[in-house]
Amino acid sequence: MKMNGLSIVQQDWIGMEVRVISAKNKAYLGMVGCVIDETKHLFVIETSNKIVRVPKTGCVFQISFNGRKFNVTGDILEMSPEERLKLKV
Repeated sequence: MKMNGLSIVQQDWIGMEVRVISAKNKAYLGMVGCVIDETKHLFVIETSNKIVRVPKTGCVFQISFNGRKFNVTGDILEMSPEERLKLKV
């Protein structure tokens, strides 16, 4: 499957491993874990020792998808998962 930015944004992020590579709040910087839930404004990420609610706005997330790494600005994810699926190319 050919991937583009929209394809990554439209994915169901629950179950994906993410790394926070940039964040306004430095407490989130470098955090790595699995997305276990998502709202319009937050990812709920399970790390090796805790569950953290990370705001999408102000963060850049790195994910691996189909063997490639992508950096995604949380600001463009600032919508519910259902709304993202409806985005058109």
